Amino acid sequence: MEDILIPIFGIVGVFGMPVFIVWIVYYFESRSEKKFHQTLQELIKSGQELSPDILQSIPGYKKEKNGERNDIRSGTITAGVGIGIALFGQFGVAETPLVGIGLLVLSIGLGILAYGIYNKDKKVNDVS
Repeated sequence: MEDILIPIFGIVGVFGMPVFIVWIVYYFESRSEKKFHQTLQELIKSGQELSPDILQSIPGYKKEKNGERNDIRSGTITAGVGIGIALFGQFGVAETPLVGIGLLVLSIGLGILAYGIYNKDKKVNDVS
């Protein structure tokens, strides 16, 4: 009986933990949005003027995202992670294929970095 419980808990833990983490994130995000809307409704009922400064001071306010990506920053971070993985694989405790994985991540990061440098002056939403 004990031999069967270990794999069951292992499988439930491996596949259940990411679901649990995502649920926690969405739960607290939803709770924050609910508080923002309750505060906003109280301000409307009291007849106060809703200026952008007042809205930004309410807890739970989310700034609008312009959809811009900083490819230079994300490429540099990804390349750094790749270098770190490769160095860990090279100088780690045992011989592992982590060097190849690190070089793959490094190559992806360098590609994103090159794309960011190439498109630095272009607009993000420019189709042409």
